[in-house]
Amino acid sequence: MKKTLSYLEIILGLVLTAAAFGFIIVPQSFSAGGVTGLSILVHRIVPISLSLILLFFNIIIFILGWIFVGKEFIFKTLMSSFLFPFILDFFSHFNYLQELQKDPLLSAILAGLLLGCGSGLVLRGNGSSGGFDVIGVILHKYFHTPVSLPMYILDTTVILLQGNDLMHLLYGLTVIFLCSYIINKVLSFGKAHSKIMIFSHQSRKIRKMLLTEFDTGLTILKGESGYYEEDMDIIVTITSYDKISNIKKAVYTIDPFAFVVIEDVHAVLGKGYTISREKDPS
Repeated sequence: MKKTLSYLEIILGLVLTAAAFGFIIVPQSFSAGGVTGLSILVHRIVPISLSLILLFFNIIIFILGWIFVGKEFIFKTLMSSFLFPFILDFFSHFNYLQELQKDPLLSAILAGLLLGCGSGLVLRGNGSSGGFDVIGVILHKYFHTPVSLPMYILDTTVILLQGNDLMHLLYGLTVIFLCSYIINKVLSFGKAHSKIMIFSHQSRKIRKMLLTEFDTGLTILKGESGYYEEDMDIIVTITSYDKISNIKKAVYTIDPFAFVVIEDVHAVLGKGYTISREKDPS
């Protein structure tokens, strides 16, 4: 079931991505990033056919993905690379969004939304369109950087080096910026978590409440109040966004003077998150 869902996410993501290129980016000649843009830049310097340069870069990316990410990921990447040109060609025969050419800024915003949603869905399905997103996945796996960050940097660099006229360059950057933002939102949808730190002299009651009523794991840190120099326990817990409001209400019901700090977290690794609770690490 999970594999079927991941393939459906990849296919839907490819459709949205192809729509962004076929309906908006290509017809309006916006500057585009990616491996194709990089290949065009190299083709201007090296007297080798564009297709060979593109093939060379794709082979390098496939090898990196095979080594650092896994065989299943590369299989899905190959599937995406095969399907995408056909879907793009299909959308290129329609001009449903031709009216948008009168408003390039709105076109760029819509293209960024479509491209971000599409790329995000492909990555959620553990797939890749075969471009810079493979580099993003590799860096995210080993260094926990946002997947979209290296994609944004590389795409922006390629766009700037293309040397298109200023307006098309700015519209292209708008597309990439929105795409980067939306990718993170799609990837974190349903998985967003926050860290809550609770400073209270009623830590025993709050601890029991969190464990029994909210089924959330926690850690107790030993601390000392700055003004009164009294020993106190500090509760640290990681929980999903939908529980934060109820947890705050429950904490202040127990201790109206509790000090609560809430922070967003970019990644949560470990038992109960990336490791099933039923699994015994030993």
